[in-house]
Amino acid sequence: MHFAQLLQDFAVDIGWKDQVESFEDEGICRLAVRLSVGGRSYRLMLEGHEERQWLALYLYAPFTVREDKLVDASMLFNFINWNFSYSGSINVSDEGIISYKQIIDLGGCTVDTALIYNMLHAAVDMFERNAAELEAVASGDLRYEEVRREMERNIARQFQEGGREE
Repeated sequence: MHFAQLLQDFAVDIGWKDQVESFEDEGICRLAVRLSVGGRSYRLMLEGHEERQWLALYLYAPFTVREDKLVDASMLFNFINWNFSYSGSINVSDEGIISYKQIIDLGGCTVDTALIYNMLHAAVDMFERNAAELEAVASGDLRYEEVRREMERNIARQFQEGGREE
């Protein structure tokens, strides 16, 4: 599989002028761009790992987790990862950097740019639906328990109304 070509095809298809970087010694190619989500600038990295045959998407939030909020934020991230059907997961690094990450093993598969669109849609959707709560816990004064209870009430209300809020 030629990930560099796949990523470049995606960039052209979506209308980005950015070029794919190749790191031959590591067998990695990367497309890195800024992406507006909910009016804020997120950092997106798409990587192709030739040897492992992995396609990876990382979408980094424009806010970080304060050191004193790492436990609360991690619990909220676990709640979101467990209760919502995103194909990737929301994570936090030891430095407080928040990212949505999805890695797909493509060994033996033929894919096109539609796969990247699907990956990107899931990442953007997760932040569009949860960014306010994530930021309130990560860098604000709200605690995990408060936000989780409110999210559970919203889920129950949507269930009673017969569907998801769009």
